[in-house]
Amino acid sequence: MVKFKNELIYFQILFAFLIPITPHLYISDNLQLDDIPVLVFFLLFICNIYLKNIKIVYFNKLLPIFIFTTYIFVQNIFINQIYLFTEGFRYLFYIALFVTLLNCEDLYKFDSLFKYLTIFVNIFSILFFILQINFGTDLYDYWKIGFNENQWVFTDGRMNGLQAGGPNAFGGLIVSLNLYCIANSNSLYTKFFIATGILACFFTYSRAALIIMVFSLVVYLFISKKLYEIVIVTITLLVTLNFGLIERISSEEETEGIQDRIEMQQAAITDLSERNIVNSLFGYGHGNFGIVRDEVRPILEFEEGLRPTGPHNSFLFIILDYGLIGLFLFFIIFLSPFLKFVKQFKNNLLKSEYLFLGSFVALAITGDFIQNHSVSVLFFLVLFKLQASYLNE
Repeated sequence: MVKFKNELIYFQILFAFLIPITPHLYISDNLQLDDIPVLVFFLLFICNIYLKNIKIVYFNKLLPIFIFTTYIFVQNIFINQIYLFTEGFRYLFYIALFVTLLNCEDLYKFDSLFKYLTIFVNIFSILFFILQINFGTDLYDYWKIGFNENQWVFTDGRMNGLQAGGPNAFGGLIVSLNLYCIANSNSLYTKFFIATGILACFFTYSRAALIIMVFSLVVYLFISKKLYEIVIVTITLLVTLNFGLIERISSEEETEGIQDRIEMQQAAITDLSERNIVNSLFGYGHGNFGIVRDEVRPILEFEEGLRPTGPHNSFLFIILDYGLIGLFLFFIIFLSPFLKFVKQFKNNLLKSEYLFLGSFVALAITGDFIQNHSVSVLFFLVLFKLQASYLNE
């Protein structure tokens, strides 16, 4: 019976791992393909509660994310006059995920799912970059799934994954997953993840992702005294020279990405400094404001054909949507694991969960990664898995 309980919980969590590799496509007018893993997850969550596989709530552990979720629902009612909204439901999903992990007896069992997912995204990126194959666009109708052609001199294109958000989001997903697996694998797997992870990340041509991956990896390997693996990092980077490594890092004339992000973040900071006290504290509400280059305005005021986004900084995005109070409540979710990290800094620096979380936070400063829930679902999964592991201490 205990084995059945563990298997059913394991099966439920499996569907959370499927979210980053399920495309955003229509199945019918009212159902999208990436809704399926979420719906099955909730169905199994209810089954696990009914079968008493999940029976302890640990409300003190859930309190920070419960308060943040309550806040964004209440804020949405006052600002948008809507009781139910997708962002709120996503955080209800995270609460259900946390409750499930808190009731799981074998958290290490999920490490195999991390490895399978990482192997899949690495091979997907490398293989379809070489073959230059894509599978069309998703419902956002912008980035293709797979190989995306471009006019850059140093490459014919760049890779995107099955998740939403484009190549930069795919690069970030690859970075965090590989760092987790490198710190949590035997010697052979470690070498595999280093070589394929760097190549897979590079073929997205995401500069921020590659810099964060190489820096984190070298620091981790140096502290771990794995000098042979540093040689593998060096050799793999030498391979990427043939695919435009130096040109991608140094060339701004062809890509213009960094300047766009600087303008967006500066525009967001300027807006925050100029808006009234109510909007500063409570935000504009989810989905109401967007940014195009150096302009922050209501999304409906942008000309048709423009694509308003966030400020390419997840924390500025939270302030725009939910205000300084929202950002404060969001940070409280991470207070306990952060204090644990500081308390045992030397040991935790090499821990797979903290490598994942640290790299993701670094990426969130350069992009709207936390708002991209097809990717951030793994961020919250790792965070809650880490907190659940503290119950056994």
